[in-house]
Amino acid sequence: MRTAAAGAVGIALLALTAPAARAVGENTSGAVGVTCGTDGTTGLSVGTAHARDCATALQVASAYTRSWDSGGAEATTVHVAGSSWRCRERPGPLNPYQECVETGGVGRWVTLTS
Repeated sequence: MRTAAAGAVGIALLALTAPAARAVGENTSGAVGVTCGTDGTTGLSVGTAHARDCATALQVASAYTRSWDSGGAEATTVHVAGSSWRCRERPGPLNPYQECVETGGVGRWVTLTS
């Protein structure tokens, strides 16, 4: 009985201390971001820095995965919502991930992770 109560308390503490935003992989800005959903073509998780950019992030991910050569090491440029984005595979701590960075110097980024 005490073990069950201790477990319940531990779970409650974990729930209260969990971060509100999820890290979406290493990126050029080192920022913590939000998960926006999944890419319809690949099923990869799509993330960006701010929830307000999720609609654009999903469009960038879709444009990138439609044109990306998964075996290529070269960056791919996609054009979405009046902006250009440079996308490429990046090494991750466990698995590589895909990253797109807006080329206009605004600092916006999109990640695709498994």
